[in-house]
Amino acid sequence: MPASAIISTVRPLAFAAIVSTFVIAPAQAQTYLQYVCRGGAEFEAAFFEGTRSAFVQVDGKSLNLPKRISATGSRYAKDGVTFWVKGQRATLKRLGKTHECTAK
Repeated sequence: MPASAIISTVRPLAFAAIVSTFVIAPAQAQTYLQYVCRGGAEFEAAFFEGTRSAFVQVDGKSLNLPKRISATGSRYAKDGVTFWVKGQRATLKRLGKTHECTAK
């Protein structure tokens, strides 16, 4: 086989391999909520399908809070931070303070 035939066969395969590394996987289903708390505090939370965590953005910090057992609603906690959700209401306990909040 001539060298030009090998190159013309290899180029499309190499291109396909390179392109396949950049193909983006389908987006996961997600729920993104903004909360407003009594006293004016605000924060955001995201929940992604297939994970058992809440991703909370509060005071410029991102927190990954694993899901915990809860009799009602959903509770997430780690390192002294607890985020409890029931319907449109949420409670955020952090730094010794409890914030009662509602989803926007």
